[in-house]
Amino acid sequence: MRHDKFKDKKPFKNYYTWVNLNCVKFNNLREHRVVPEFILSLNRLVKKFNHKNIVLDVSDVLRVSPSPIVPIAGYIDYFKSQGISFELKGASSYLLNTSLMSPLIPDEQTIKNTRSFFDKVWVFNNSTDVFNLTNGIISSIRKSIECENGVIDSCEWGIYEIMDNVIQHSETKRGFVMVQVNKKSNSLNICIFDYGVGIYRTMLGTTPNPRNPIDAISLSVQEGKKGAKSVGQGNGMWGLYNIVNNNLGHLTIISGTGGIFYNDNKAQTFKDIIVLNYKQQATAVNFHLNLNKETLITNAIKGHTFVDLYSENKEDSFGRIVFKINDVASGTGTRESAIEIRNELINLYTVNKKTFIIDF
Repeated sequence: MRHDKFKDKKPFKNYYTWVNLNCVKFNNLREHRVVPEFILSLNRLVKKFNHKNIVLDVSDVLRVSPSPIVPIAGYIDYFKSQGISFELKGASSYLLNTSLMSPLIPDEQTIKNTRSFFDKVWVFNNSTDVFNLTNGIISSIRKSIECENGVIDSCEWGIYEIMDNVIQHSETKRGFVMVQVNKKSNSLNICIFDYGVGIYRTMLGTTPNPRNPIDAISLSVQEGKKGAKSVGQGNGMWGLYNIVNNNLGHLTIISGTGGIFYNDNKAQTFKDIIVLNYKQQATAVNFHLNLNKETLITNAIKGHTFVDLYSENKEDSFGRIVFKINDVASGTGTRESAIEIRNELINLYTVNKKTFIIDF
């Protein structure tokens, strides 16, 4: 398409991005504020100027976080389904390896060939994908870093429940997730996103009926709250909220035109956020957990049980934990694989203070 209509015009600027011709240029991929700017830019290019090919210039981006990356990957996926093509320009090797432009599908072959589930955008479409991704992510956590008691169980519960929420409530059954671990700060950062109907539209018709998106988010972190047409107990967001509070971490939920940042039992609200359209208001859940802070899931979700099948499957008839080296996929031929096995053993022992048998 000719660009004559842009001649002698100044670029359209946001706070973290600017638009010129058919190009969206980023200077930041760490702040969630980038996401509504990206939606505004895409709507401008596609709907106003009828561009069919969009260039994403990330040559000035130095650091990346899941919070903006996962929603951006989701919106790229949506616009691709509408016949729009994208080109990535100036990406670092890290950004290229995230699969931002084409999120990974957790099929059997991909799961088998993936050594680490971190730093990649994954797409999930059904409960099998949710199960496979949860297992893969938790396995990567066990192998990568030592965690305090309860952190891994709490993380597993939170990841599974929020991804399952997408399948059950979003009316898209297509979600995106990315996990990032910072070993220096002993922290875990996870973002889960869908471009579905949003929490507000899901909860319309419930009691009490939400007045606006911020009200709906506030209700969603209460026990037993769920959408009018939803299945399940409605405790996913409530459980995650409690886990984050017990862990002294932080949680951001952005859905529709509203958002809430939870930290240290305090809440900061955001409003007038730009959305894709009324039917697809989208939901992004971003949570940060401290891996060196004990977080017992039974304290976070009182009255609910959690069975650690991973540990249970390794118990023998005498209640001892049997760790078979022969079953470890990474093998023992390198220092890297040995470190993974050591971390896995330490994390197992942190949860199960009992006799261990390392079977060679």
